Amino acid sequence: MTLIAGIFSRNNQPLADSACAGLRQTISRNPADEVEIFRDQRSCFAKVDIGAFRDPGFFQDASGALSLLAGEALLNRDISSNRLQDLTAIHEQALKDNWNGLREADGTFCMVHYQPQTGTLSLVADKVGVRPLYFWLDDELVVFASALRILEELSFVPKRMDLRAVTEVVALGTPLADRTPYAGIFRLKPAEIVQITNEGTSRTRYWRWDEIKTESDSEPIRLATVYDRFQSAIKRRNGNDEATSAYLSGGLDSRCIVAALCRNRVRVRTVNFARPGTQDYHFGNDFAEKIGSVHESIPKDSGDNIPDYSSLMAKALGGSNHGQWPAERPQLAWSGEGGSGVLGGVNLSESVVALMRAVQVDSAVAEYLQIGQRSIPLKLLRPEILESLRAVIKQGVREELNELRAEEAGRNFYLFLMHNDQRRNLMRHFENIDLHRLEFQLPFFDAGFLTSVIATPLDWCLKHRFYVKWLSLLPTPVTSVPWQAYPGHEPCPLPVPAELAYQWDDSYRAAEDAAQKQRVIEQASELLRSVDFPDQILNRRNLRLAKWIHSRGWRDYRYAIEAAQTYHLYARKCGGEFVLSS
Repeated sequence: MTLIAGIFSRNNQPLADSACAGLRQTISRNPADEVEIFRDQRSCFAKVDIGAFRDPGFFQDASGALSLLAGEALLNRDISSNRLQDLTAIHEQALKDNWNGLREADGTFCMVHYQPQTGTLSLVADKVGVRPLYFWLDDELVVFASALRILEELSFVPKRMDLRAVTEVVALGTPLADRTPYAGIFRLKPAEIVQITNEGTSRTRYWRWDEIKTESDSEPIRLATVYDRFQSAIKRRNGNDEATSAYLSGGLDSRCIVAALCRNRVRVRTVNFARPGTQDYHFGNDFAEKIGSVHESIPKDSGDNIPDYSSLMAKALGGSNHGQWPAERPQLAWSGEGGSGVLGGVNLSESVVALMRAVQVDSAVAEYLQIGQRSIPLKLLRPEILESLRAVIKQGVREELNELRAEEAGRNFYLFLMHNDQRRNLMRHFENIDLHRLEFQLPFFDAGFLTSVIATPLDWCLKHRFYVKWLSLLPTPVTSVPWQAYPGHEPCPLPVPAELAYQWDDSYRAAEDAAQKQRVIEQASELLRSVDFPDQILNRRNLRLAKWIHSRGWRDYRYAIEAAQTYHLYARKCGGEFVLSS
C-alpha cells in the first residue's frame, strides 16, 4: 500500500455518500490511479497502491475486519517472509487487542485496523514515526490519512492554523510532538497506537526507545554488532532482488548502503544530483567507479539547496535507460536518509550533552537553539503575536524532553532529535508520493539497527567518531575514496582536493545565496502584494523593509522572508483563522 485514508462514524450513524466521494477524489492526484474503497454503514476506507512492493498491504477476514498497511512492517528477520504475512499476523493479534507483535517490527510503516463487530478503529505508527499518519476527530467523526494534503482538501475537516505549530516549522523545520500546522489535526507519535471505540479514545505506545540500556561491550564488539544489524537491515529490505537503484552523494550514508548492496552481489544503479566542481559530485562519482555501480550524474539547479530529490530520482529512473535496467521492483530506491543523525550524531553537540548530564535542561535547550541558529524573526511578527510566541520554541523542546526518561541524560536529547528532527526531511517525500510514485528503502531507520546504535555509549557516537571507525567493516572502496565530512566532525583522513567546493564553506554558501537572491526578492514582492496578506500576524512594514535591505545586499534577510511565506501559506489555507495551541 502507498496511500491510505478513511472516515469513521463515532456514533454509528451512516456516512454521507458525499464524504466518501470526497475521500475517493482527494487520496490521489494521479488520474491513472485505481482507488479501492471499502465501506460499511459507519466507515469508508480508501487505498492506492503503486505496486512498489511485491505483496499487497491489505487484509480482510471473513468477519469483515480489515487492516491496511503503508510501507513494510518487517516482523520477521527471515528474508523469505513477506508484507502480507506480516500484516496478517498483526491483524490476527489486533483482533484480540494484542499489539505485542509490533515490538518485533523493524520497518517504516503506518497501519490502520478496523473491527466492525466492536466498532473499534486503531491507527498505528512505526517505531520512529517516519511514515506519517494524520488524524482529525470530533464527537461524530474520525478522519485519517497518510498524507496531510488529503485532510487539507476535505471540506468537512475544519482548518484553523495552529500558530504555535507553524512557528515551530519556521524555527525548526517541523512541528514538535503530535502537532501539525492545523489545530485539531494530529500526527501519530513514534510507536503510537490511537484507538477509537464507542466509549472513547486512547493513545498508547507499544515501544519506548528510552528503555534501551547502554551495553558495556568493548568498542570492537559494538562496531561488529552495529555492522551486523546494518547488514540485516539491508538484506531484509532487498529480499531476493538481484538489481536495484540508489541515491549516491559524496557523503557517507548513501555510500555505505551501496557498498552493502554490492557486497551482497546486488547490481546497483546509482544517481548523483550534485553540481560539477563540488566534493559531493566528484566523491560520489569516484566511489561509483570504484564500487562498480551503473552510475549517472544529474546536476541540480544552482541555488536550489534542497530540491525535490524524490521527483528528481523518479525522473532519472523513468528516463531512457529505465527499460534496460532489470530491477525487479523499479519503483523502489535506496536512500541514506537518517544515517548521519542516528549514527553520526549530527545536530547533537558535546556541550548540549554535558548540560543535559548536569541537569541543566533549559541551558541545554538554549545551547541547541543557539548553535543551530534556530529562532523566529521577532521583528516580523506583530507585537501582540510576538508576546504569545516568544517562548514557544524553548517550551516545545522542553516538553518533549520531559517525556523522555533514559538512564543516560544525554541520550534524551538524542531521542528528542530522533523523534522530531529526523522525520523532517522525508515529509515532502511522503506528501507527494502519489505524484513521484517512488518508495524509499530506509535501512538507517531499521529498528533493529537503531537499537544497536542506542545501546552503544553515546560519547563514542558523537561527531561521527564511531561512524568513521565503523567504515573499516565495510568493503574497501568505502574508505579508498574521500568523502564530504560535516564541519566540526571527524574529518576524512584522505586528502581532499582543494579546488573542490565544500557545501558548508562560506564562499560556497555565499554563491548559493546569490543565486537565490532574485527569487527571494520576487517572492517577497508577491507576498506583499497579496490580498490575503496575514496582517493580523505579520508586520507588513517590517517585511517590506527586510525585502529592501535584502535587495541592496546589505544584509541577508532570506530567513525572514521565507518565514513570512510560511505564515502566509497556512493563513491562506485556513482563510485567515488561527489559534495558539497549548
